Amino acid sequence: MTTWAEAHRRAGVLAAELHSDLDIDLDRPVDVFDAVRRLGIVLAFRPLGRVSGLYLPGDTPGIMLHSGHPRTRQRYTAGHELGHHRFGHAAELDLDLESLLRTQVERWPDREKEAEAFGAWFLMPRRLIRAGLADLGIATVKEPIDVYSLSLWLGTSYTATARQLATTRLASESDVASWVRIPPKDIKQILVGNTMLSDVRHDVWWFDDRTKNHSVDVRPGDQVVLSLGEIPSSGFMWRVLDAPSEVQILADSATHEWEPGLFSPESLDELAGDSCPRAFLLEINRDARTTSFNLTLVKDQSWDRASSPTDYFEVSVSIHPPLLGVQLPPEALALHA
Repeated sequence: MTTWAEAHRRAGVLAAELHSDLDIDLDRPVDVFDAVRRLGIVLAFRPLGRVSGLYLPGDTPGIMLHSGHPRTRQRYTAGHELGHHRFGHAAELDLDLESLLRTQVERWPDREKEAEAFGAWFLMPRRLIRAGLADLGIATVKEPIDVYSLSLWLGTSYTATARQLATTRLASESDVASWVRIPPKDIKQILVGNTMLSDVRHDVWWFDDRTKNHSVDVRPGDQVVLSLGEIPSSGFMWRVLDAPSEVQILADSATHEWEPGLFSPESLDELAGDSCPRAFLLEINRDARTTSFNLTLVKDQSWDRASSPTDYFEVSVSIHPPLLGVQLPPEALALHA
């Protein structure tokens, strides 16, 4: 039986070779869907019930993913199925990988260990993880919300991200063991506070002012929590500047009885200089189409038109509705037109 250490050693080599062959930039998230297409593998999306994905070998190999899963889980499942392909495995049908990663993984068959390890190293090499942490302003991963934020940046599942942090020695085994016991839906509920999640399959993105510019690849129905420091007594307060029609402001901690579940009352009282976090809860409209825009917030005295903003915060948003059916490359679409 192959040990996890052996699977990771072999998978790490195969993943690095593919990074080189495809000239993949490891300073930004890996586009696994693009990698699948470039390798001549047919990629398709459809409802699969309890199945996360499947791999079909042959002259024209194929990968099918659950169309109802969050984009992060789809991407990670694609990495797993690509592992089956790179290891030369037979046809595979994979059940709920996110749940299986929280079980007795030592008992997994060799082929599943190899595919899982490949997906981890292809999508989460140590260099890329460190780039993500730097971009998020996270010096050290200390809590589940840090893991969840990193998983969204990488475009990978929460549980797989936590496990890879231990594998790359960026977190301790004991911390990871406690993190993987927490279902991602519980973290999402913490982020939205006393507001009920509309659908646990949607992602909840969280940003604060540790860094000023962020990029997000969201789906319709995803939510975004922004937590920015301000001193209300100064009169300079944050506001969303001209929110696009694709975005709804669901809650504002300054005007609603709402706070994200990120801060305890004690921690709010301990903040110096009467500073406190101002939080916004935004939602991407369910009927939003593919588009990109910049979401800008300014800190100013909105009642005084002569005053100048003292700070800006910007999020670059790209909306991508769920993918359905067979994903054909542009040249194939041209042939069918």
